[in-house]
Amino acid sequence: MKIEDLSNMKNDQTKLYKEREKYRHRAFLMMLEISVILALPAFTALFAGTHLDQSHKSGRFYTFALLFLSFILSWVVIIIKYIRFNKKVKDIDEKIKEAKK
Repeated sequence: MKIEDLSNMKNDQTKLYKEREKYRHRAFLMMLEISVILALPAFTALFAGTHLDQSHKSGRFYTFALLFLSFILSWVVIIIKYIRFNKKVKDIDEKIKEAKK
């Protein structure tokens, strides 16, 4: 093997390691974002529901109702984000198909 080939292999390896770290970082950020999308409305619903239940003397009706609504809202947001992400991936796939032709 030539020294140039070894150098090119090392550069390719370095690029792959950097790309892997980039995707690990993006995956972490996406998990963090999903956690916030689920937790923020749930905590808000919990506190608002508790306050409403105490002020209206309704047991835990408002707390459960708001928690249920926050759960639905969170999943709607996650599904919308997934659809947008999937659309971007499909667009890139189309560009790859066009580039191969």
